[in-house]
Amino acid sequence: MEKEFVRISGKDYAEAGIASGELKPVIAVKFSRVLARRGQIGEEVISYTQNGLVEKVDTVGVDETTKEVDWVLTKLDENGEVVVDEFGHKNEWIVKHATFAKKYELDETKTGGVFKPVGGPQVFVPIVMDVTLEQWGSLMNIEAGGWLNITNPDDIYGISERDFEDTYRIVSDAPTYKLTK
Repeated sequence: MEKEFVRISGKDYAEAGIASGELKPVIAVKFSRVLARRGQIGEEVISYTQNGLVEKVDTVGVDETTKEVDWVLTKLDENGEVVVDEFGHKNEWIVKHATFAKKYELDETKTGGVFKPVGGPQVFVPIVMDVTLEQWGSLMNIEAGGWLNITNPDDIYGISERDFEDTYRIVSDAPTYKLTK
């Protein structure tokens, strides 16, 4: 039986969940490294859920803001090895150049295109049902257990439970957080 994903607006979902008390915001910091390379225009990258379902299908293009080709990121584990799930899928996704430049910098302690996260703590709310949301021009399926990054109300995006666990560490609750512009 195929899973049913409910299409949501990340902002509406987070606002309603926080207001009702159903969703409790947390603060987390990013720790994971990525292997990053410029994609080939038209290259397709498929991301998968922890259960091996297609999470997102995306195509490398050109960042409209910077006119630069998108980046393809591959998650590395704490030992610097490419993360591969039990189904043989690499943990890969596409990031626009303008976003990449804000979120990553070259890790000079490593070789071969390894980048580390920049920026401070971020605010998340849990995803408590299987959802589909639009982010960065593509639809993404996220199973219950995932998280919405609500740090920037103008750039709310989702992340699967598995990706959250091997990317972020929760440092505290954020009980008074309000989602505002």
